Amino acid sequence: MYKRFFAGILLLVSLAVQADSSVWRVSKGTDQLWIGGTVHLLPPAQYPLPAEFDAAYQQSTVVVLETDLSQMQDAANARLLQQELMYPAGTVLSSKLSGKTKELLQTLLQEHRLTLPQVEQFKPGMLVTQLTLLELQQQGFSSPGVDQHFLTLASQQKKTLKYLEAIEFQLKLLGDLGAGREDLFLQHALSDVEQSADLMDKTLRAWRAGDLNQVDQLILAPMKAADAQTYLQMFTARNQAWLPQIQALFGNKEQELVLVGLGHLAGPDGLLALLQQAGYQVETFRLTP
Repeated sequence: MYKRFFAGILLLVSLAVQADSSVWRVSKGTDQLWIGGTVHLLPPAQYPLPAEFDAAYQQSTVVVLETDLSQMQDAANARLLQQELMYPAGTVLSSKLSGKTKELLQTLLQEHRLTLPQVEQFKPGMLVTQLTLLELQQQGFSSPGVDQHFLTLASQQKKTLKYLEAIEFQLKLLGDLGAGREDLFLQHALSDVEQSADLMDKTLRAWRAGDLNQVDQLILAPMKAADAQTYLQMFTARNQAWLPQIQALFGNKEQELVLVGLGHLAGPDGLLALLQQAGYQVETFRLTP
């Protein structure tokens, strides 16, 4: 399930059906910005990226990302990662799991030549993230995602960079996933991990096509049905927190490109629907032949 966070229809049906790009133009009067739906990890064959991303980037003076990924290289944040994503001494994940869930976890770990003692200190969100990454790497997902690509490019070209969330917030969010209900969280998440490659393949096709209906069906609706609390934490609450920050980007002379995970744009709780409800015009950004 957690992989579905990387990699949520009423107001978006026409957008999703007609779209052939995962970049949208959001405007109010003559003021506009671009929002691109991203995938956080890609196979090399997905490069070059769809031309609309590069076109929106070239027209932008400001790039807005979810968080500053480069901060993970900072030693202080490395310590924070351990503090937020790992249990303190004396606490182990297996003590919070039923025999059935523990057996499922051990089976999956064996496939990656890992043992339960090696991951006992991981909190559920950290564990599922690591297992999902291992699954995807085995399937050739070895290239940086869209976010990292443009973070690197914008840094090199000295474009202004802004962020919707602090890295500390994202680490705490990941560490809080499944807290107090570890067994239920892992029951859903571990059963999905082995399907990561297939899900990502379908998600990539939806991403290339800008098919938000498919994104909703693949990622958001299943999560909402299986684990409403995680859906609220990962999508609804964050989208609502990001909305005023995106609205604040209007009313200046800058041109902004906002890049967020594709799942944050789909569904009635997604940013595109929220922006439409707030009176903004949302349309697919297409390059004319």
